[in-house]
Formats: sequence, C-alpha cells, structure tokens
Amino acid sequence: MKAVLLGLLLAAVFAIAVGELLQSTKEESRWWYAPSRKAPLYEHKYQGLRERLVRAAAAQTVNMRLPRDVLPSSYTIRLLPFIEEGNFTTDGYIEILIDCKTATSNISMNAAELDIMQESIQVVDNADNTQRDVEKFYDEQNPREIITINLKTPLVVGSTYKISMKFISYLNEDLRGFYRSTYVENNVTKYLAVSQMEAPDARRAFPCFDEPNMKANFTITVGRKTSMSAISNMPLRSEEPISNMPGYVWNHFKPSVKMSSYLVAMMVSEFVSELSNPSLSPDVEFKIWARPSFRNQTKYSADIGPRILNEYVTKYFQIEFPLPKVDMAAIPDFAAGAMENWGLITYRETDLLYDERRSSASAKQRVAIIIAHELAHQWFGNLVTMDWWNVIWLNEGFASYMEYPGTDYVEPGFEMNEQFTVTDLHYVFGIDALETSRPIDFEVNTPSQINQMFDAISYEKGSCIIRMCANFLGEPVFRRGVTSYLNKNAYGNTVQKDLWDALNTQAVNENVQLPATVETIMETWTKQMGYPVINISRLYDSANSAVASQQRFLLMKNENSSDKNDYSWWVPLTYTKDFTDIRKHWMPSGSGANTIQSLPGSSANWVIFNVGQEGYYRVVYDERNIEMIRNQLMTNHLAISKKNRAQILDDYLNMARANLTTYVTAMELTRYLAHERDYAPWTAASVALDYIDIMFYGYPDEQEWKNYMTVLVTALYDHVKYEASNSDAHLTVFTRSQAVSWACGRLNVINCITKANRDYQAWMTDATKELQPNLRRLISCTAIAEGGRPEWEFGFNRYLDSTLANEKTELLRAITCSLDVGILNEMLNRMITPSSGIRLQDANTLFSNIAANPVGHGVALDFLINRWDDVVAYFGNYEGFGGDAITRLFRALCNRVNNDEKLEKLTKLSTDHSSSFNSASARQGLELAQTNVRWVKKHYGTIVNWLKSQNSATEGTTVTSLASTTTPSTVATTPSSAARAFVNHFFILMAAIATFTGF
Repeated sequence: MKAVLLGLLLAAVFAIAVGELLQSTKEESRWWYAPSRKAPLYEHKYQGLRERLVRAAAAQTVNMRLPRDVLPSSYTIRLLPFIEEGNFTTDGYIEILIDCKTATSNISMNAAELDIMQESIQVVDNADNTQRDVEKFYDEQNPREIITINLKTPLVVGSTYKISMKFISYLNEDLRGFYRSTYVENNVTKYLAVSQMEAPDARRAFPCFDEPNMKANFTITVGRKTSMSAISNMPLRSEEPISNMPGYVWNHFKPSVKMSSYLVAMMVSEFVSELSNPSLSPDVEFKIWARPSFRNQTKYSADIGPRILNEYVTKYFQIEFPLPKVDMAAIPDFAAGAMENWGLITYRETDLLYDERRSSASAKQRVAIIIAHELAHQWFGNLVTMDWWNVIWLNEGFASYMEYPGTDYVEPGFEMNEQFTVTDLHYVFGIDALETSRPIDFEVNTPSQINQMFDAISYEKGSCIIRMCANFLGEPVFRRGVTSYLNKNAYGNTVQKDLWDALNTQAVNENVQLPATVETIMETWTKQMGYPVINISRLYDSANSAVASQQRFLLMKNENSSDKNDYSWWVPLTYTKDFTDIRKHWMPSGSGANTIQSLPGSSANWVIFNVGQEGYYRVVYDERNIEMIRNQLMTNHLAISKKNRAQILDDYLNMARANLTTYVTAMELTRYLAHERDYAPWTAASVALDYIDIMFYGYPDEQEWKNYMTVLVTALYDHVKYEASNSDAHLTVFTRSQAVSWACGRLNVINCITKANRDYQAWMTDATKELQPNLRRLISCTAIAEGGRPEWEFGFNRYLDSTLANEKTELLRAITCSLDVGILNEMLNRMITPSSGIRLQDANTLFSNIAANPVGHGVALDFLINRWDDVVAYFGNYEGFGGDAITRLFRALCNRVNNDEKLEKLTKLSTDHSSSFNSASARQGLELAQTNVRWVKKHYGTIVNWLKSQNSATEGTTVTSLASTTTPSTVATTPSSAARAFVNHFFILMAAIATFTGF
C-alpha cells in the first residue's frame, strides 16, 4: 500500500504531490450554511417535471390559504391501499363533519393529486339528514391544491354538515402523503405503505382542511391483506373481512384526540414489533416496528423510549401523555429524520435502530437524541400546535432544546450539556451570520415557502434562544411557565406571544426581576434575523468597569446591502473571573454603549463574558483582557470551563473571518491546543480551523499550515490513541474521532494510516472481522482513498449487503472517498438510476460527499452541469418543497469554492438555472462561495506570515507520534497524493458532525 511505501518514495512523491495540490480545488467539509441537521431532507422524484416547474413558480403568488367559513370537527376516513406492482393505488372514502362559522355557498378544502369521484360528493345537514344540492365542483388542485364544492343554497351559521366523497390516490415514491417504500428480505422485494403528512401533505392522502389550526378528531379505517399488519395513531378497535375480497380485512381504529391533519399516520406492512417492558410504561403500550431481519436492532429504542416518555418528558411538563399507546416504526425510505405523528412516530431506520455490538457511539447517541426530540413533540407540537407555519419554530425549537436533557436523563454519560454549544449553537451561528439569513418568525404562504421553514433557524436557533430564555428566567421558573402554557392551550393552537405571556406571568408570580416583559425581550430575537457581537472594552480604572456595545455579527458585510434595519437586541450578559462568582447585566435594545460597574476581581485578572455560552451572542474583548485569557490558556487552561474554552476559540476564529479581530490574535489563542484534551474545545477548534484548512488547499504555503497543525494534533492523537478501550468515556470516543481525522486524514501520520489500511485489508480478507465501529467510516475512507477498485468494490458491496442501518450510512460516505474519476462518475450515475442500490433518500448524502472530495468536486460539478435534465427529472421539482433536492446538490458544491475559477463556474450554473436556485438556501450558498474567495485574498498572506514565524521556532524538530511505544510514528512533511489531500478534507467533515449525522 502507498501508506507503507511512503517513507521510501517520499522524494519522488513530493514533486508529484505539489503539482497536484497546486492544481486542485479546496473543499469545505463543514456545511456552515446547510439546512438543519435534524430537518427533513426532502429529496424526491416526481413526474411531469416541466409542468411542475411552471406551476411551482406560479404558486408563489397564488393565495393558497383556506377560508374559515367552515371548520372541521371530525373525519371518518377509509383507505384501502393496493400494495402491488402494477397498481399502487388507494381506494378512499371520507366523511367530514363541518361547523358553519360564516354563511357561505362554497366549501373549500385541500386536495393534491387525488382523483375525486365528483358524482359521489354529498353535503348533508347533520341535524335533519337533508341533502344540499351541489351546483358546481371546482378542481383547483393545480396549482392551488384546493377543491371547492359550490352549493345552490348557502350553509347556515351555527349548523353542522357532513361532507362525503370517494376518491383514488396513488401510493407514490415521493416520500410524502400516503406513499410506498421497499426493502429486500431473503432476496424478495417487499413493499409497505406508510404516511408522511408534514408539511402540508395530508391533502395527498385524502381531501381535508390541511392547515394546522383546523384541528379535528380522526376515525381511521385501513384495509390490508391478511398477511400484513396495519397501525395508525390510535389502537385497533375491531377487525372485519372486506366483502367480496378474500384475503383482505378492514382494521378499524379508535377515534383520535383532537389534532392537526399533518399528524395523521398509518402504515400497512409485514413488519414485526418489539414490545417494551410493561414495567417501563405501565399506562402506555410502547412498541418498536421494523422489518423482520432488523428486529434485533430494536431493543435499545424499546428500552429508552418509554423511559424518556414516562420518566422524563411527562414529569418535566407535569402533564400526562393523553394516548394509550406509542408505536415507533423504522421506515426504509423516509425523507425526514423522524416524524412526531401522535401515537405512531415514524423514523429513518438509522435514527431508530441500534446494534449493541456493531453500531457506533455516535449512532447510539443519535437514536437517543431523535427519540427524545420526537417524544418532546407529543406535547410541544401535538398537544399544543403552532397556529400557522410561520412559527413552526415553536414546535421544532422546543423539541431541539428538549432532546438534550431528555437524552441526558437516559444516558448521563453522554454529557449532552457539554455538546450543545458545539453542535446547535456554533452550527447555527454560521448560518445566521449571513445577510441572507431570515428571522425566526417569517411569513409564509405556499407549500414551497412552508417547507423552507424546516431549517436551522427554526430548529437550532429556536433551541438556542429557548435555552437563553430558560437561563435568564431560571430553569425551574421556565419549566413551570411552560407547563402553564401547555395546560392553557391544550388541543389548541398558539402564536409565540402566547408562550411569552405565559412565561412572563410565571416570572411575575415568582418575583423574577426583568428589565422588560418576556415578549419585549424575546421578540428582538425572533422578529429580526442575525445576532449580536458584544464588544467589551475594560477601562482598567479604580472602579474596574467596562463599556459594552453591540452590533450585528456578519461574516462578510455587503456595503451595497439594501438592508437598512438598525439591528439591536435585549442581551442578558453574564460574566465571571473564576466561574464561581457569576454576575449578570442586561443590555437594552437600542441603548448604545453600556457601562458595567465593578467587574469581579481587579484589573489584573481576566473577565470572561457569556458564561457557559448560554446567550446567543459572540464576545470580542479589548487587547489586554484577551491577552490575559490567552496567558491563562497557555499556563492552566483548566481554570476556564470547557464550554467557555470552546466559545473563545469559536468566537475569535470567526470574528477574525469577519474582520472584528486580527488573525494573529485568533491564531495565538490556538497555540494552547497542544495541551487540550477535551471534546468541546477540540470540536470547536476543529470546525473553525477546518475553514482555514479548506481555504489553504491548493495554495503554495499549505504545508506551513500542515506543519503547525501537526504540532497541535500529535499530542491529542497520542493521548486518545488509535485503538479503543472498553473503559473509554463517551466523549473520549468522539475526541478520538477528531484526533484520527486529523492524524490519519490530514497530517499524514503513517502510524495511523498504516493501521487503517491494515484493518481494512483484514476486513477484506475475512469479512467476519469487524472494524472498530467508532472508526469504521474513517478507516474505510482511508483505505478506499489509498487503494483502488478492489477496495472500493468491497466497500460498495458491504454497503449494499449491510443489514445494519448505521453501517450503511457510514459505508455510503466512505465509498465516495475514491479518487478514481471513473468510479466517481459511476456512483453519480447510480445516484439517478432507480434500483441501482442507492436509495432516493441517500442520494443527497452520496452527492454531497463526492463534492467534498477534491477530485470528486469537479466531477460532481460537471455532472450537474452536463446531466442537468436527467438529474432534475430524477429528483423532481414540485410545489411541496420547491425543488429543495436540487438546491441541496448546488449547496454541496458552493461550500468548497476558494478561487475565482471555481466561483465563475458555479455562478454560471446558478445563472443558467436561476429558476431552480431562487431560494434563500441557494443564495446563501453562493454568498458563501463569494465570501470564501474574498477571504483568501484578504487573509491568506497574514496567516502564512504568522505560520512561518511559528514554524521557524520549531524548525529542525522531528515530530513523531507516540501511538506506538515500540515504533514512533513518522509524520510525512509533504502531501503524498490527491488521496492524502482528499482524506485530509473529508475526515474532518465526518468527525466534526459525527455526533449528529444520520443522512
């Protein structure tokens, strides 16, 4: 292998490698501007693309809201899906009881892609059973997704009516509405029918009032073959044969509680279930459903699910779960990470299934986090629902906040509190630092606009401002306020003011002193985009005071911006000199500079603001204070908390990007990392330093950067070691991934590379020998990048054959590490080929990771340009998600651009297909690419000069790895090949987001 021969061939490789590097393109492995890592992926195939493109564009200006002349109170739905090749249709019948609120002759409701049997439509007065004559039927499914029944005489206010009709729907492959999914069991293709109604896609399964504030009770009947099973939101009430259809039965389910249409769920399958121990959930039956061959992977979910529900979430809210059962199902083809349907929660297989022996620690954590997230929704989202999709963050932000303590309850060793800042907070900081960000509360009308709300602003920023609010109120006060809010609005709908009022009332009742109402404070965070950077200038006078001022933080400010808003926030400042004496100060919105009197300690000690980084803001200090902090880090970094060490690194490396401090100051802070061993600081550093690593790729002084990083990383690698230990703490496992990603992937530590190749070759020789689960994708990536087609084919076949959901995702990423252009093109062709082995839901993962490969980036870009029609035809573009799949492919290409040539090519692609890239996400991606190129021109030289000054101090020093006590690791001082270049940039992606990746 090349890794083994590297020392002998170093001189020859050097000349080749430098040439390759100078011609290659830098790739960014941190997806700063991606949608939420927890949000739906929305990658679908759809027929009639050209018509859909036109209709989707037209729909942006069409009123797609329903009138409120009539409102539903209950539905009776009967669905008979035919899950057979050549058919895949569903016969449907529906009865809807409606209450007339305003006299009208028109009844409008939602429907999409349904074949309505007009002759079956009836409207009956529920009081006397008299039928109302239908004058006309308006079918506006294209483009408004609305049908209207026009009556000869108007309905009477206060009266109740029953609408009934028959219809036919299609079990589509679009992963929305009532759709079909497939899997292979014993070499036989199996089908199932399952639902995904959020966002507004219940209308694709049955005609309905598909708006979240039109709640009703649902009584559902589902037909099935006797060889299959059916489940829905509620328990089974009865079963009966279907007349004249031998081998089919009706399953009648109990009526649901009052809920929104997007929470309706049903599944017909040959799945098996695992019943949780009744002692864990005596009042709520808990089952995990999966394909039969995956049953052994359901035990972990069956254990922690009822514990999170009953022992944590129910006690947290002090409100009993209102349903008698919870089913959680692992779906082979599923667009979202999971969906919180009341009583029937659906998941991607990777987000529900876990193998104790073969799954990684990050896979285990993700399963726990997603389950906690969805169970929190049973109250925040299901019991109390947002009034309209513009405040979807009330659902998703709170569930994203609750997933951390919920997971911590069942897995205290995961140390979730330490992880929040480097996953949710630092992640969304990157997105919200763009001028193309958006406010949390943002007006939307069309399905396309609605689905763009499922992003990092709703999820991660929402969770961050909720965390900040809980902190300044005090967590017990916050919790009691939330319980009051839920009790007051149970089975109803709310706007964010309802939450703020409940919290404010609780604060007043408990004598919490605030400078303004909770609404006044929090709406500065929800009604405007972005966040502040707080400038702290200490006066070092006898009063030991400081002046604080705020401004919006932007990674790159556009002087020609049309945004003239004067951004300002109510900021809850916290500060300390030793993490025992923690003080608070409110910084009012619009107040200008604020003087803070009597800082703790004296002018001779440092002061750190934003203790624990509980606040949603960055901090920049005067030179003297940051110098004292730097000296503390160098002498005894443990005197500063882990979360604040992570904060300081992330703040300063990003503020240097934004020209709010110098890169010399920021880089000086990184020197202490040679002594750092903890997860949160290293994760923050890896993400922030990764940006520099990406920007340096392909430029003449890249090796200066590698030399410096080698000094920092070697000690960490030697500390955590390549080999795992049974005694490893959870975060030690994650920290090892950080170390191996740098040592094995970027810095050419031969000890690490050799071990990775050794382990992969042993796996190829004997497939029963398992790789370390926590390093499986890193090892596989190394070997495939270093090797040739045999290594790739082995990885690809293992991907196809794997019965371990999380292993499939890891191997899918690993196979994209190949540096063979032919293989890369082969994978891209497979991506848009049905039945190729690459599932539709995984296509984005494949493309994005190929685009992360320096060789693959150009291949992926050319593929999207040259095969545009084929790619768009496969993924589709439709009203529901505004062509989001295509935008994601474009975004994967944007993030890694660092020179004018690539930027020009990317810009042309965007211009040539402007109608497809007219979303905020696409604009953010292009803005990032432009920012990257400007960054190189502005900061590259400064950092190079600093690096040379640092590296000259250690010139002549031989850096060796101590991972082996018998043979010191040799660290290559030059890049070995394009393989090394790719692994360098690919590994950190996988390590930095290892905790939460599941797509």
